[in-house]
Amino acid sequence: MLSRVAENIYWMARYLERVEGSARLVIATNQTMLDIAPISHVRPLNWFQLIAITGSRECYAQHHAAIDEANVVRFLIADTANPSSILSSLRLARENMRSTREVFPREAWESLNGFTMRTQELLHKEVPAAERHEFLEGIINACLKLTGLLDSTMCRDEAFHTFRLGRYLERADMTTRILDVRGAGMLESWERMELPLRNAVWLTVLRSLSGDQMYRRRVEPRIRGPEVLAFLLKDRLFPRTFRYCIEGVGGSLKKLHRDSGAQQVIKAIEEDLYLADVKGLAEGGKLHEFLDKLQIHLGHLHEKIGTIYFNPPPSRREVAHAHDQSQFLVQT
Repeated sequence: MLSRVAENIYWMARYLERVEGSARLVIATNQTMLDIAPISHVRPLNWFQLIAITGSRECYAQHHAAIDEANVVRFLIADTANPSSILSSLRLARENMRSTREVFPREAWESLNGFTMRTQELLHKEVPAAERHEFLEGIINACLKLTGLLDSTMCRDEAFHTFRLGRYLERADMTTRILDVRGAGMLESWERMELPLRNAVWLTVLRSLSGDQMYRRRVEPRIRGPEVLAFLLKDRLFPRTFRYCIEGVGGSLKKLHRDSGAQQVIKAIEEDLYLADVKGLAEGGKLHEFLDKLQIHLGHLHEKIGTIYFNPPPSRREVAHAHDQSQFLVQT
């Protein structure tokens, strides 16, 4: 597979995962803010946290002076000045799949193209707050339909495993960002917060990753902060936990048979995760530092993947061929 094709598939998967993740994030935040409004004047959640999670502080500040619900939601969903908005990511996912249509089932291209066109049409006008939940549910369902189609119709070849690399790396990144802003951020004001509010925030963290039901099945019915952290970081069966995503990346790298250092990064991440005492990190105020380290690992992993598959160094044969060509040109 050509490096250009691999890169487009990788980014298509990342953009598509970003669309789904952003939609979940807005829905979970909206639900929790409505739930806690009648029971407390304290606001452990705010809309700017979504800007921090998506890493869009500078871009937001360039285009908006006020931080309020309407501006933040529009920025995350429909603002084309934001390269990570749902609309921008969807357009980029479509463009990357358009240029690599030959490796995907025809139905996948038709599905993504129709999905993008419908979303653009709906976002020509403002989505009312009362219709926001239904609109975002539609976005999530369309993403699930497309990824389900790819999972069930693609050969388990290089294209499929490159797609998995992008999807799981983006998902792992989103999980650490949500835990960092929502989890580590809330622990700083833990003592001042009432128990119902703590539970509400941890429930939002779980809902942002569609993990509330699976947490209750796998861990316990009651929601406790350290257990939520341990579940989202270390559980190996729920497909949105950090560990599951990293093992997914490692599995696809093995199938692609061109490692050159990426597996070493995977091994370092797995060692850090295995040795981490999540409860101790939370109580000792070092969760933010640990999550930062995981995000740095993810950055290195992304760079390694880019070097190995998208910008590989020339082989000895290619270098020798280029040398022969240059000598020929000099002699002639």
